[in-house]
Amino acid sequence: MQDLVVLDWIEILEKIKAHATSDMGREAIMQTEPLKTPQEAHASFQEINNATEVLNQGVRPFMTSLDLYSTWILRLKKNAVLKTLEMKDVRSFCLEALALKEALHPVQNDWAQRIHQSLMKAEEPVSAIDQILTPSGDIRSDASETLFRLFREKERLAREVQSTLDRLVKDHQMENVLQDKYVTTRDGRWVLPVRSGMQHHLPGVIHGSSQTKQTVFIEPEKVIPSNNRLRQIEVEIEDEIERLLTELSRYLSSKSLDIESSQVLMKDADVRFAQAQFANQVEAHPIEFSDDSMELIEVRHPLLQLSGKKVVANTVLLEGHKSILLLSGPNAGGKTVLLKSIGLAAQMARCGLPICASETSKLPFFKNVLIGIGDAQSVDEELSTFAAHLKILGKAASVKGRDNLILIDEICGSTDPEEGSALGRAFIEEFSNNDVFAVITSHLGPLKSGWDEQSRVYNGSLEYDPKTGRPTYQFLAGIPGDSMAIQTAKRVGVAQSIVQRALDVLAPATRARLEGLEQIEQLKADINLLQDHLKKETKKATEMKRKYEGMLEQFNKDKDEWLQRTVKKAERKVEEAIAHAKADETFKRHTALQEIKYKLPEIVKAKPITQPGAPETAEEFGKKFPPGSKVYVPTLNQDGIIQSTPNSKGDVMILSGSVRLQLPWTILKPAGKPSNPTSQLIRQSSNITVALADDDRTLDLRGRTVEDALQELELTLDKAAQAREDRIKIIHGHGTEALKKAVRTYLSRSIYVKKWKAGSPEGGGDGITWVEIGEA
Repeated sequence: MQDLVVLDWIEILEKIKAHATSDMGREAIMQTEPLKTPQEAHASFQEINNATEVLNQGVRPFMTSLDLYSTWILRLKKNAVLKTLEMKDVRSFCLEALALKEALHPVQNDWAQRIHQSLMKAEEPVSAIDQILTPSGDIRSDASETLFRLFREKERLAREVQSTLDRLVKDHQMENVLQDKYVTTRDGRWVLPVRSGMQHHLPGVIHGSSQTKQTVFIEPEKVIPSNNRLRQIEVEIEDEIERLLTELSRYLSSKSLDIESSQVLMKDADVRFAQAQFANQVEAHPIEFSDDSMELIEVRHPLLQLSGKKVVANTVLLEGHKSILLLSGPNAGGKTVLLKSIGLAAQMARCGLPICASETSKLPFFKNVLIGIGDAQSVDEELSTFAAHLKILGKAASVKGRDNLILIDEICGSTDPEEGSALGRAFIEEFSNNDVFAVITSHLGPLKSGWDEQSRVYNGSLEYDPKTGRPTYQFLAGIPGDSMAIQTAKRVGVAQSIVQRALDVLAPATRARLEGLEQIEQLKADINLLQDHLKKETKKATEMKRKYEGMLEQFNKDKDEWLQRTVKKAERKVEEAIAHAKADETFKRHTALQEIKYKLPEIVKAKPITQPGAPETAEEFGKKFPPGSKVYVPTLNQDGIIQSTPNSKGDVMILSGSVRLQLPWTILKPAGKPSNPTSQLIRQSSNITVALADDDRTLDLRGRTVEDALQELELTLDKAAQAREDRIKIIHGHGTEALKKAVRTYLSRSIYVKKWKAGSPEGGGDGITWVEIGEA
């Protein structure tokens, strides 16, 4: 895993993870591993493309209900009677399953249709729960005829008791007997506050006294029968509610297999949507796999692509017997970034993720990616930086075959240059003998030359501008680069005598190479011009291709419309002929005409044009992303809100933060962090129209001191209790565990907290605490 950390792989997963909407999805993303075969990777590419098509409809389904899935599914499978709060969680799960089905319904691709057809039919469970519970999780008074009758009787008796007690309170004869003119309850029974010593003036049952003993609470004889019946009704209501919850739990338990299979589908969909969102943001593409060549066209580093800065794309080709790229060039010239870009492309491709390169790129399906980047010293193993580096090189030298990729940054560069060059050459020759792919960077001069045409080693360099002395980050194939130490000294104004002395002490071969540097730079400039010309021609060819593809598509549409008109005309003629034909004379002819009529559309009509996922016109964009929709703005590297429909030029008004600007609709993408569309999707469904319960309150205490965290926790609990919320989610992380212990100690003592428990392994683990709010 340490190797992948230095390759920036974990950061890539973190970026993808940020797009997931459930802890289960986030956990699955962080556990992304290489697939076993190229076929599996291709299947993954296709599913991500299919998920992108769903996102291009302007909606991103959420799966937040999966965070609480583990808290109720085990009890459901054990046929336990679920509590109302758990029923509320089941309902949220079913609603999100319905919303996912609704989002997938209009998309006609294999992945979307497979999930749509495999998801449970959640309308019935939602309807069953809604017959008993309100969206907020309370028992409905009309959940059954018995419950409705009991609640009505309870209300009637409560009014009668209240009325009787009110009359007693207003009775003038009771003024000296009562301590205060109000009605209250004790132990669930209606009572009056009577002055101590005056209780014999009000016959009834005493139900306690005040702390000062100045007041005695008496239940008058007149209301005892009604109070007795009220208590009996409450017991009957509790029994009826228990019966209803038991029946509902048994029904839901019978659906547990469907629920489990739907949970797997929802988690997988959450992962695919997150991967598709990331691929969309970094403009990643699926690629083909090859056996013996590495063709990375316009490869870029995904994290640089996300930064919003202008990224230099490079093309790296290793074909035929050339399989080892020896990369050189000036310090801070981009060698390591290009090395990581290639490594990430290989890692992402073998994990089934689209890569930051052109779709025409090709890569072998690497079984192993061996990485030697950065300082790998180990105090525990008593390894110095160079010794640890050699250990990595030794491991790399043991693998054979073109399904292995070796990435080495600054090979043997942390020791004596002469010995390091000798060791580096020996390792590179071994890599060559083992017929592996490798990308190796080096500043060592002797390594940059001495490779004959038959060698597997291929030189490459990162260009710099000789006028400014600054790197351009442009890759030049076939030419070794220079570290530019003496040229840099000249540029920054080091005394000529010192520069000349440095040239004098250089080895003759090195001096000759530097003297020929101007010719090399001229050659690089010529190559750069050719590359620019090639890019322009390629861009022109691509634009022409798109133009002709558009013309072809328009031709097909026009052809289809023309064929439709022709078919309708033909059908009308056939109908007229049939209408005028006499049944007794032209029966056979009538049959033949009918046959022609029915076969005619099949013969003449063109194949239906499949609707792509992404909007193709400004009008279509306006329908899928109406004003108020969130979109991702690449030029700002953040989300924005659409303020208008596309105008005649195709421009859309966007508000992002405090910035308002007009942009072409073609550059806008689905939002990086969209809002939860579940309610909107449910309302679109013709089968069910129910309100979605509010999300649980979440309190993130990470990074706070214990004192600040507990103050914030106290305030949040107070607000949650006042709002009559039933649960909050506290994120405190692990760290030194001081914050976690302090939070849970506080929760154990709080009057607001009914109970608390740690998050499940799939739902954030011990870094999260779920709190159930009780009545204070």
